[in-house]
Amino acid sequence: MSTNHRIFLLLVAIIFAFTSCSNPQRKTISRKEMTNFLIDLHQLDGALIAKNMGQVEDRNNIYYYNALLNKHNITKAQFDSTLSYYAKNPKKFERIYSDVIEKLTQKETDVKAGVYHPIDYVALRNSTENLWPLTSIQFRFSKDSTPTKLRFVVKNRQLAWKDQYKLTFLHQVGKTDKAKNKQAVIRIHYKDKKTDSIVCNTISDSLLRRYTITIDARRKNSIDSITGALINYNPVKGKFIAMIDSIKLTRKFDAVAQDSIQKAIQSIENPAPEIPGLKQTLRIRSKIILQRGNEKPE
Repeated sequence: MSTNHRIFLLLVAIIFAFTSCSNPQRKTISRKEMTNFLIDLHQLDGALIAKNMGQVEDRNNIYYYNALLNKHNITKAQFDSTLSYYAKNPKKFERIYSDVIEKLTQKETDVKAGVYHPIDYVALRNSTENLWPLTSIQFRFSKDSTPTKLRFVVKNRQLAWKDQYKLTFLHQVGKTDKAKNKQAVIRIHYKDKKTDSIVCNTISDSLLRRYTITIDARRKNSIDSITGALINYNPVKGKFIAMIDSIKLTRKFDAVAQDSIQKAIQSIENPAPEIPGLKQTLRIRSKIILQRGNEKPE
């Protein structure tokens, strides 16, 4: 049995599933109307299956089917009459279904190409992603806590020049906390061994404060890693009471320009090999031009 015949039987099943009183004055619909209706019918069927709601011919989906008829301004009688006509003219029905399959295939191609959900290049210019490397976003420290530092390391091959990294967190330190030099820090480590960093002092007053540290990748060099510490205290004796919550480390970057940025970095890190004697030739040529430029007119 061909695909078209199976589809035709499906349509017949729909008729029996949704039998109702029909207008005795039946009138068929045009080929174009039938084609458009069948396209929507298949899309409805696919949507119902994707939602685990059965198929369009299931009796509990009668409302979706009736809504589709209303959308196309087709009565049940017109649809029944049209199907009866094509039952007697299967070759014409096959030609209609060839058009249906062609248009559905084109729709699938358009979906994959992003026609219905076009890429928002403006949004891509300000893309963000979460880089926080730990599963936990809350930490509590007490007098029994051994560590006085909460460090993190992020390694990601996509990190690049012109990125912006933002570290945000809620921090609360008790007044009785005896730790000294309370700080949070974030660093960018470049492959040329250079480092950029920003340090933020934290306050011990029992208030829950929100801290934000922003740092830009300003060097035209590959980035090896992002490191830092949310708690970076000197070793403490006695009471140590602190809480960190709602931690986020986000990367803001230009997704559209990533390829050009990587090429620019590669050209800086791996310059083209020098041609032997080229600099000397240019130097001599420059000297000759200068001498000619200094000649007195006759």
